[in-house]
Amino acid sequence: MPRTAGGLRTDTTSRLSQLEQQRPEWQAWIRLLAIAEQASQDDDSSTAPNDPDLTTGSSVSRDDTPLLHRRSLHADLSGIHRLVGRLAAATTSESVEGGTSLHQYRPSEAEALDLVSAALVLDNDGLQTLAEERSLDPGALVTVAHLAAYPLLQSCGRQLESGISPSWQHGYCPVCAAWPILAERRGLDRSRRLRCGRCSTQWEVPWLHCIYCGERNHERLRTLEAEGQGEVLKVETCATCKGYLKSIATLQGFPAFELLLQDLETVEFDLVALDRGFTRPRDRGFVLELQIIDRASRRTL
Repeated sequence: MPRTAGGLRTDTTSRLSQLEQQRPEWQAWIRLLAIAEQASQDDDSSTAPNDPDLTTGSSVSRDDTPLLHRRSLHADLSGIHRLVGRLAAATTSESVEGGTSLHQYRPSEAEALDLVSAALVLDNDGLQTLAEERSLDPGALVTVAHLAAYPLLQSCGRQLESGISPSWQHGYCPVCAAWPILAERRGLDRSRRLRCGRCSTQWEVPWLHCIYCGERNHERLRTLEAEGQGEVLKVETCATCKGYLKSIATLQGFPAFELLLQDLETVEFDLVALDRGFTRPRDRGFVLELQIIDRASRRTL
């Protein structure tokens, strides 16, 4: 499996073309990634977080609260609608078990917003319910919703990164509350940096510490290593909660979109971890609350 050095490969088109040649079975997924990435580059001001609504409760000041909690996002509703439509149209036209494909799915503006709103707060149960109501492939709908939310979250990550507390050591993202997509063993000192695949936020956490359940007993914390990978790629595991996280050695941090490609290129390690009984948490680490305001009409959606 080809490895890439963090921060060195930023030509998105060539990276995607290379991946498509290496793994033609990923063509449909790569096509969706390209659409989401292009959308994230089109408008750097796609969101504008406001100050938290302090009248909703004092919990916004807790040290376990992500920066997006109880914020308002000013977004282009028509742009969200177009992006959801493009992503749905780019999905495979084949029907799958559990629902029909999204190839002919044309949601209304309101429904497109519902999809993206659910993805922003990681409400996968809500997305599954919507898929069932529309008799759509639930996996495809969840994927489209999260990729449609990607440009919004990227903008939020850029705007809010300066407000991240240097003492943040929770396992979930300090901006958008997602569990990290991977860990980077960064630089010569091999500091442990968690990376969010949604907003690209990075934060440092201690070694010998399960980011999911807090286990610190070194006898319960192990790594799975692949033959031929040396120290480059490992899978951190916890015997207490049965959680796992991929960990990649890199001299510098991966660019935002490269995080998604690294995750895709190392999917075999997810399969190994799953085969050995390890999983990623299904539950959210923090229940995020936010509202979207249509930038054109100033209407709360």
